[in-house]
Amino acid sequence: MTVSDLETIVAGGHALTRAQAERVLASADLISIGLLGEAARKARSGDLVTFGRVAVVEGEPSADAVGDAGEVRLAGRPRSIEDARQQTRAAAALVGDTPLTGFSLADLVALVDRDLTALTSLAGALLQDGLTAVTEIPMDAFASAEDAIGAVEAVRHAGLGAWRVTVHRAPIDDRLDLIERVGRLQQATHAVRAFAPLPRLDPPDEPSTGYDDVRTVAVARLMAADIPVIQVDWPLYGPKLAQVAIAFGAGDIDGVAPIDVTSHGPRRAAKADIERQIRAASAVPAERNGCYELRS
Repeated sequence: MTVSDLETIVAGGHALTRAQAERVLASADLISIGLLGEAARKARSGDLVTFGRVAVVEGEPSADAVGDAGEVRLAGRPRSIEDARQQTRAAAALVGDTPLTGFSLADLVALVDRDLTALTSLAGALLQDGLTAVTEIPMDAFASAEDAIGAVEAVRHAGLGAWRVTVHRAPIDDRLDLIERVGRLQQATHAVRAFAPLPRLDPPDEPSTGYDDVRTVAVARLMAADIPVIQVDWPLYGPKLAQVAIAFGAGDIDGVAPIDVTSHGPRRAAKADIERQIRAASAVPAERNGCYELRS
């Protein structure tokens, strides 16, 4: 099954329909799929591919771990509302002007027993404590696009950012449905700045293949034309898949180490390595912060 007839649609910056995306997923023509994904990326952001240096904070924060991060990210699930606020205050005291993100939006929803009014109040308190945005909106943790839309609107009403959509666990057969949900979330809120469509956890009984993953990246880019970047996690998927994903439509690499270790030579330092990998994919690297703003 060929998909080259879709090139005109993609070159015009238009999103593919569900039926057209199903054709892409079913196609064995990876070269044509890659060309479509890359064309969609270039239609959205030209040759630029961004990357974010992230300091992940677990437990007691340490200034030494921040390095040259453009984002400090609180890891883990808060035990209570007060625990979330305490973690935020402790980290905010160390990060200065660096954007501070924390928590899964689904976990915050659970803390307030799905009360969206209470969620807005919690978001306002976290903003006052120093949080810039929630770390992620795990789309598969919400029963529907409407549930995710309500939660995003609740935190944004308080001024807290909610702009990075992720997927925690999704068999290959569920991925297209989740991509459609993310599209509806963006149409309703215009909040999403990055979408990471590859699951962080693979089903143990049916792990995906590399072919599945690059098709998923391409389809996410092709269907979600109004989302600025499709994202791949650097520490989770590694440099090789991240580099190939750029050729299939990924426009952002997340989770690059914030501290340059040069013991293996300057080319293997985190920033130099990611810039080299992006250039090798015939793209132009640009560092951004946790708000998806370019760093000077």
